[in-house]
Amino acid sequence: MSGNTRNCSSYFDARQRDGEIKGLFFLDETLRDTEGKRRTDLHFLDLERGEISDVLSTTPPDVPVGSTVVTCGNHAYTIGGTILRGGILRSLNHVFRFDFKHAERGWRKVSSMLYPGGLPEALAAQGKIYVFKGSRDCFGEVYDISWDSWVPLCVPSIAEYSGVSRPVLLDSSRSRILVHFSGDRYRSLYAYYYNDKSWVCLDPKFPYWSPTVGIVGNVLYVFHEISDDICSWKAYDVQDKKWLPVKWLTEFSLHQPVTAPVGAPLIHLGNDKWCMVWHSITLNCFEYLIFRMWRNGHGGIYAADVDGYRTSASFGSVNPTILMP
Repeated sequence: MSGNTRNCSSYFDARQRDGEIKGLFFLDETLRDTEGKRRTDLHFLDLERGEISDVLSTTPPDVPVGSTVVTCGNHAYTIGGTILRGGILRSLNHVFRFDFKHAERGWRKVSSMLYPGGLPEALAAQGKIYVFKGSRDCFGEVYDISWDSWVPLCVPSIAEYSGVSRPVLLDSSRSRILVHFSGDRYRSLYAYYYNDKSWVCLDPKFPYWSPTVGIVGNVLYVFHEISDDICSWKAYDVQDKKWLPVKWLTEFSLHQPVTAPVGAPLIHLGNDKWCMVWHSITLNCFEYLIFRMWRNGHGGIYAADVDGYRTSASFGSVNPTILMP
């Protein structure tokens, strides 16, 4: 592995300051080494300066293509993935761990999942990683980091006729995971309470969900695509179980950014500040929007951009993966 591994630790320490996220790590899987093998490189996006730094230029190519990346503390985990064997794309159950504080160790293999899965939904909470696959063979699994072991996730009855929407969402203040189910007849919002391993239906008719979703306090925010050109934000009070009106004090939110793909992740930076980030192949750069959303004291939500409409950072890639903080 080349690159200064001490820099990895310093970037990790610098990504959050004064209770606010200032930068993001991302993996780039597009480069190849001198032998023509696929390489996964680690980079750091400084949200304040709009700059990208090379952290480790040659992360070992052990991590499968199409895996899901989850961060927990100072570790990152790649889960599942796919491989082409005999002309057939096969899912894997491999799991690898990376320590930002000891980058010289590289990606190390830990216990594999019970069942294979390509691009499963996953998140970390209280020392465990929850993986949602939604398949008939395996609805989900739970990885105990301390014990390096996997157990099946209990299955809700709705899973028999509805699939899991992307993404699953951590509601840490209530020790639960929000899971949206979608099917031909049903679109419902459920909560999985991981301490007592139980499922509760929050809303049997929940039409709005997208890859761009986040929650703070009682308010769930969903970026809703109306058409190819027009998008809007929805806000839902998970305690009172009602939708809230959203008023933007700036105009950028009403139109989807020209080069933004469907599914740009929504990242809570701290307090009422949020960030949407995506990679534009057309412009060969990362673009991101930083904005605020807050309750206005009149039963609704106000929102406004922070320091301008959009920021970009030049970077050529085809398949970058943001490591969600």
